[in-house]
Amino acid sequence: MPDLNDLSRPALAAAMRGGTAGWGVSGSSAEHVRYSEPIPPRPGRRRNCHCGCGGPKTHAGRANGVTLTTACELGIVRWVKTGTVRPTPAAAPARSAAVVQLRPRP
Repeated sequence: MPDLNDLSRPALAAAMRGGTAGWGVSGSSAEHVRYSEPIPPRPGRRRNCHCGCGGPKTHAGRANGVTLTTACELGIVRWVKTGTVRPTPAAAPARSAAVVQLRPRP
């Protein structure tokens, strides 16, 4: 079991929601609570994000204490909510099968 005092705020929140069994050993975006953490700045060139923005990778997407993906901040926020970094195409709005007929006013 990890020392809870050493965990960052987002990691601690994820550990409290999902448990600490296997923390830092294995992580699954489908089975564990997803969360994000900023990547510490390093000297040199940063890789570009693959979400489509072309910006630098600034955040890490984690689950159960294991980094699963890296992207820009928007891409990781999207990954935490949906499980995918790239934006999904907007679905067409559902149309109602019922047809409403309006009566003309007298």
